Amino acid sequence: MSESNISVKEDVRNMLEYLNAVSPAYNKLVQMLFILPQRAITLIEIYPELMKKEEELMNLIGLRYDERGFVHPGYGSLGGHLADLYHALFKLLSHSRKRENLLKFAGLSEEEFKEFDPLRAWIGVSLKFLARVDKDALKLLNIIITKLSGKGPDESVSWDEIKKAATDIKDPEASREILRRFFLLPYESPYYIYGRECPLLLKVYSDLRNYLNELIG
Repeated sequence: MSESNISVKEDVRNMLEYLNAVSPAYNKLVQMLFILPQRAITLIEIYPELMKKEEELMNLIGLRYDERGFVHPGYGSLGGHLADLYHALFKLLSHSRKRENLLKFAGLSEEEFKEFDPLRAWIGVSLKFLARVDKDALKLLNIIITKLSGKGPDESVSWDEIKKAATDIKDPEASREILRRFFLLPYESPYYIYGRECPLLLKVYSDLRNYLNELIG
């Protein structure tokens, strides 16, 4: 293998390691930006130390309030770009073919990548968090995984079918929105959920599916 090929692989691997180090699972500021929009009171409860610097955050990284009291990253702001970066990265890592190509380009096996996979780390953190604050969201996620099991990335299940199965969930719509914000279910259509929209369906995350079942009890 030529030195240039080795250098490229090392550069891509280093990039992934650095992105993991400051990813939402490990950096509270990036995490807060990643799950916006949120109500200010919610952010104060989850990130009290950060929200003590609310005015500085608003000015430096471009946060804004809407008319409903939700905090958003401003268009074109540093906060918005940071959130968009990790949404784009996680979307790529959720796509089985693109994920495979990226790891091949970096010269990494899935076993090696497990040590610094930012999506894996984030799923683990968000599952643990939602188990404490909104177990209904995890129950809904489990139903969706069951309905999509065995389907391909471009196959789907209707939202009506999922709601019919979610009889013990108080507000399925609200739970689905929570899953979207936490990137456990970044759905595109209000009527269907596609296999590609559920990162936990990836074979490499089978252990996290088991963890989800443990948290639900």
